[in-house]
Amino acid sequence: MSDKPGRPADPAKDRAILAAAHALLFGSGPRAVTMEAVARRAGVSKVTVYRRFPNRQALLEAVVQQEAVDIHRALLETPQTTADLQDQLTRFVESLVAFVCGPHHLRFMQALAELPQKKQDMMRIYRNGPEETHRVLAEYLDEARRRGLVACPQPYESAEMLLGLALGIDLVRALYRVALDRQRHEARHLHAQRVVGAFLRLHSGG
Repeated sequence: MSDKPGRPADPAKDRAILAAAHALLFGSGPRAVTMEAVARRAGVSKVTVYRRFPNRQALLEAVVQQEAVDIHRALLETPQTTADLQDQLTRFVESLVAFVCGPHHLRFMQALAELPQKKQDMMRIYRNGPEETHRVLAEYLDEARRRGLVACPQPYESAEMLLGLALGIDLVRALYRVALDRQRHEARHLHAQRVVGAFLRLHSGG
């Protein structure tokens, strides 16, 4: 979208706006994301922000969707073999755990605990973040089932099981401000391998 009629879009401004909204959301919670605050942080006018996003709800959704796509990028591939399935699920779990245990999400969880938030904002974030990841994972598992790679007759239930195995009680640890071992890459990788191995054994059909 251009700033003025006939002027080409400026990708740098788009990136700056999304980066500003991301920093505000994950630094201080949804209430901090206003069009004025985003414009100030991005170094653009409020009119420029509105030209790209009609309202703060659309801006919130864009930020959360961007994060969700990064998390389940491995699930956008189609597994051809059981080795593909294991590798893609392992990379997905690593990405998910890296986000949940990362500093941005930890600050976000703490901000939610410290200040009341609007229910509409929380539902919007849930639908475009956790719920969307659950849906994408379920569809991925269903495709793997159709290809005969996994015994997964109830993909949504199985997807929820995998998410639970992947996250464990790290969300609780984050709320209590307990140090998370899985902030380290090596720990995340080993955890992902164990989780996916256990999940696939449960869904081997044997």
